[in-house]
Amino acid sequence: MSMDTTFPGNSLMYRAITSPALHHLAYALIIAFEAATGLALAWGAIALWRVRRASAADFAAAKLWTAIGGLLGFLVWFVGFLVIAGEWFAMWQSAHWNAQEAAFRFVVMIVLVVLFVLQPEEKG
Repeated sequence: MSMDTTFPGNSLMYRAITSPALHHLAYALIIAFEAATGLALAWGAIALWRVRRASAADFAAAKLWTAIGGLLGFLVWFVGFLVIAGEWFAMWQSAHWNAQEAAFRFVVMIVLVVLFVLQPEEKG
């Protein structure tokens, strides 16, 4: 957020946030959203495991927490890291703090898992 490792003479430096309190708040929010993502996805996996032999309707209803976890993960890694950090704070310019490739991998895996899980179930 301080943009101290971006290109020299960067015209976007007016966007930098140098307040340690705001840095700590941002880190706390990232950690909270990551934890919420993990908990929601874990709860979704447990919910799906519990109804694995139930009806298609029960199984479909148990997918809710997977969708919630996927949404939270998308918010963290796509909106938070790729959009806000990557573009607003020019993280792509940093050789030290560029987490865009890792964030992209997270986004792709989350989207693929959620798309797979949310496929309609066959009646039966």
